Amino acid sequence: MKKQILAAAVAASISAVAMADISITGDAKYEYDLTDTNGAKKSTSNTEAHINFTGKSGDTTFVAKFQLVERGTDGAVDEGGSAKVAATSVDGDFDMEDTYITTTIAGVGIKAGNYAGSTSGLAGEIEDGGRSHGKVMLSYNLGDVSLYAGNGGTASDGADGGTDSNMFAGASTTVAGQTIHVKKNKESRDSFGIKGSAGGVNYRYETQDDDTNGDAKYTELSTTVSGLTVQWAQLKADAADGLTEKDSAVFALEAANYSGAKEQSQVAVSTTVDGNKVTVKSGTVDKALSSGAKDLDYTQLSVSRALSSGATAVITYTNSDEATGDKTNLEMELNVKF
Repeated sequence: MKKQILAAAVAASISAVAMADISITGDAKYEYDLTDTNGAKKSTSNTEAHINFTGKSGDTTFVAKFQLVERGTDGAVDEGGSAKVAATSVDGDFDMEDTYITTTIAGVGIKAGNYAGSTSGLAGEIEDGGRSHGKVMLSYNLGDVSLYAGNGGTASDGADGGTDSNMFAGASTTVAGQTIHVKKNKESRDSFGIKGSAGGVNYRYETQDDDTNGDAKYTELSTTVSGLTVQWAQLKADAADGLTEKDSAVFALEAANYSGAKEQSQVAVSTTVDGNKVTVKSGTVDKALSSGAKDLDYTQLSVSRALSSGATAVITYTNSDEATGDKTNLEMELNVKF
């Protein structure tokens, strides 16, 4: 009898696990960088992994994303190219990134927790969409109009937590193939955007009005002809503080990373050659070097290839005119998604 009870308990536990809707996904990469600034070379390596846990029950989903990073840094290598290392250091960290829950109550979508904004969202290329704690967003579809509102919560540095100044609301709809989006980002900031396609050309235009930092605009045009994709993108701001996004998917270098920068433009061309995706980006960050008050010009070449092993190899070479002089960066990466 005891054996039967034990067998039933084991069977029940196995059944519960089998019925649970839990998934684990993620990605990992090894990255090696060699930077040369006026002959002074420095190499760094980085091993990084993201592990994502997703649990579902009906219309409710919980997501937890973790990041594991190990970094190594070598000191300067002399101009002769010998392995003369001034110093070597290794560090690492473990971060809990996104942790949020989504559900639906009476047709109202709810997303609450800690998560980052997207650069593809309205004003995403203009303002930093970094993670914040205690963020809450409610969404509802009213016919063809999508409505949402919420609170931006507490930033990573603890600023602006749970205050009325962090409240936001927005609406978007599609008219004649064009997506129109308006948003009250916070108490002192409004945004408007429109995107669509006409005559084979994709367009995206967004503008932001900030009572403190003035206007900022993002414009993007792209088209594909005979397997060749060409994209032009531009950022403009009344003040340097109007550009805060430091990690977009569009620009090779970010204007927000350079003191005094108020404008940036870039042309990108990409195609596939013998299974290799090749992308060239060339651009300018106006008045990016505060010490010399001159423009920063840059060019980047990136080649990626999916390997038969399931991994992807990426080699990226970037040349830029920095405040300290001519700078080149060679990045070699091996990544995998699972």
